Amino acid sequence: MTMEVEIVSRECIKPSSPTLSTHHLKTHKSSLLDQFVPSAYFPLILFYQPNQPSSSSSISETSQVLKQSLSQILTLYYPLAGKAEDHLSIDCNDEGACYINARIDCNLCDYLKHPTTSAFPKFLPDEIMYREVVPGDHVLMIQETLFSCGGIAIGVVASHKIFDATALCTFMRTWAIIARDSIEGAPTPDFSAPSIFPQNHPFPQDLTTPGLSSLLIGDGMSVMKRFVFDGSVLSNLKAKAASSMVPNPTRTEVASAFLLKRIMSAFKLKSGTQKPALVTNTVNLRRRAVPQFPETFVGNFVILVAKMISKSEGEEIELCDFVHQMREAVLAINGDLVKSFEGDEGLGNFCGALKEFRELVLKSVSEGMEQVAINSWCNLGLYEVDYGWGKPLWIPFAGAVAGAAQLPPVNMILLMDARDNKGVEAWVALNEQVMHLLENDEELLSLASVNPSPL
Repeated sequence: MTMEVEIVSRECIKPSSPTLSTHHLKTHKSSLLDQFVPSAYFPLILFYQPNQPSSSSSISETSQVLKQSLSQILTLYYPLAGKAEDHLSIDCNDEGACYINARIDCNLCDYLKHPTTSAFPKFLPDEIMYREVVPGDHVLMIQETLFSCGGIAIGVVASHKIFDATALCTFMRTWAIIARDSIEGAPTPDFSAPSIFPQNHPFPQDLTTPGLSSLLIGDGMSVMKRFVFDGSVLSNLKAKAASSMVPNPTRTEVASAFLLKRIMSAFKLKSGTQKPALVTNTVNLRRRAVPQFPETFVGNFVILVAKMISKSEGEEIELCDFVHQMREAVLAINGDLVKSFEGDEGLGNFCGALKEFRELVLKSVSEGMEQVAINSWCNLGLYEVDYGWGKPLWIPFAGAVAGAAQLPPVNMILLMDARDNKGVEAWVALNEQVMHLLENDEELLSLASVNPSPL
């Protein structure tokens, strides 16, 4: 399907009231934890069905609601109205967020019948996919794309230096609350991370996510496919995976454990032998802190953990064993460890944890192990982003294109909520040969659908 996008307008949406006079810091500095992530944009796309009736006046009204509420939320999230000063700070100059209105010459339903990931960049500002944020760039850019049927796509790219997935999703939910209701009922963001985890210039580049990810190299060019698990299937898997060690596995644990089990089987079919696998996971530090940091904390609160999973030849690893080993790795990130990242000692302790991760990765490389990286965007409330005309119809993994074409060929599982918040959409990137084996795996196909229509 050929889809042509026409850019109708481009403007800067400024905060509805000046913010500099109410904030003593004109410059927003990144925290120590922000130094861990790349200085790059990362993308998000939400598709919405037509707001009935889809007359030209209601379409114009929809756009006005989005812009007015964005203007209001920028008074709360004031750095987003600024521009990158360098890799570690934002000039909070109130110039505004970049907002693009675009039109596309097809119906939303026609596209979603067989959505192609190659079209994702068309719904994003300037077709940005993980591009580096350089000085003078907008921190936040938004594109509202109108389909010929009246459906819309809201594409967002934001600097990773200020948002991790949790912070971005909280921002999106807050923006929707303001659009639907008012700013009075909106949660207030907390920008205190840089004072808790002070920035430290000697942060070693080989311990940043780009530095560590460069060690996680797959075999040849990777391809990405989407596997969708219904809520009922995950409930059955949870019952099957429960054990005395983990009596209450989560849906994300069982979805990723089941996929790992099938991927390891595909690895064995390809190589002829069962190699151990290094499984890495991204952990949200907000939930590991004691007491927990609220989701309104703006910034990056993530760390990587790794676990080696192996089995004897001819021995089958049970689903509950996968779940237990993955849970064990995450539990190692506890309140004491998160506390040790704070203050003047934070750099040494944070880098110490990252060095342990790097040693495991280097060991896996030297021993010829398989590697699989897992990340989850589940339970972040993205399907609650209702601006007043209904919940999103579909929220894909917008980075699927970049994951397949621009990033190193890493074996990856990225989990997203299904629309009912009970199922899970797993976006899996693997070597082409391994993916062919996986998508023909009878056990997997008995429980998951491959690339189904989101409709």
